[in-house]
Amino acid sequence: MSNIPKVIADFTVLPVQIAKTKAFPAATHYIYLKPHDPRIPDPSSARSLFLVNIPVSTTEGHLKHLFNTQIGAGRVEEVYFGEARAQKASILSQTQSAQQKKSRKRKRENVEDFEAALEACQLPRSWNSDIHTSGAHAVVVFVDRTSMEASLKAAKKISRKGTGIAWGDGLESASSSLGLSRYIAHNKLRYPSRKELLHSVEDYMTAFNKLEEARHKADAKRRSMPDDDGFVTVTRGTRGGAIRSDEAKEIAEKQKAKNKGLEDFYRFQMREKRKEEQGKLIRQFEEDRRKVAEMKRRRGTLRPE
Repeated sequence: MSNIPKVIADFTVLPVQIAKTKAFPAATHYIYLKPHDPRIPDPSSARSLFLVNIPVSTTEGHLKHLFNTQIGAGRVEEVYFGEARAQKASILSQTQSAQQKKSRKRKRENVEDFEAALEACQLPRSWNSDIHTSGAHAVVVFVDRTSMEASLKAAKKISRKGTGIAWGDGLESASSSLGLSRYIAHNKLRYPSRKELLHSVEDYMTAFNKLEEARHKADAKRRSMPDDDGFVTVTRGTRGGAIRSDEAKEIAEKQKAKNKGLEDFYRFQMREKRKEEQGKLIRQFEEDRRKVAEMKRRRGTLRPE
């Protein structure tokens, strides 16, 4: 391991020793880590480490055991694998948005909120752990920035020494999620208990019913409001209940304002309007002639015939 560089492109190279199994001999694996610096930072970015090339069987317990116990310089709060961080951040932002809407006075959840809740519903897991692709990455979030910096400093010290850390050493059931036991557990998880399955289905149906109710309310609102062109959208289903007289007057006034300028829509209306304009011009002309004659008479310039 003396020929292995200690730092590669700002990444600290951390060697870990993977114990041999019946199928594979012992091996040295290299994890690359650095402070997390995402393109769009979040509140926990400053206290996080970005890890690349984690072992394919890595679990959250492995990384917590690595930093909390084996390196022992900090305390891990949570771990994200691959794109799970972005997905969880999206769900968190949607949840915060929903909470903000609930906190506002006289605000209700909209269709988008219920769609997000429906997508969050999942069936019970059928695998007890995930297998990552080669070169997969993870984000380790520490309780504070001091813990992150201390863990990174300790990892650099281990890297300079060149002594690898025994991967999963001292971790209970470190290898129970692999090999034959993994598929035995998978076979059991394929058939969840009736209570667990019923709970999952009820959560989904509750979210689905709320979504349908929100959609019906949105459709009823669209049916009662004309669009920009003055037309009312025709949707499937019956109209809602009777509206109050003041609401009816308000809708009628809006409709009248939108219909302004549409009086010349039909051809016969255009002919009638042209005739009316011609008559108006003739009357105006006669009125002007009368005024001119009156002015000449007053000046005494009117000559008798």
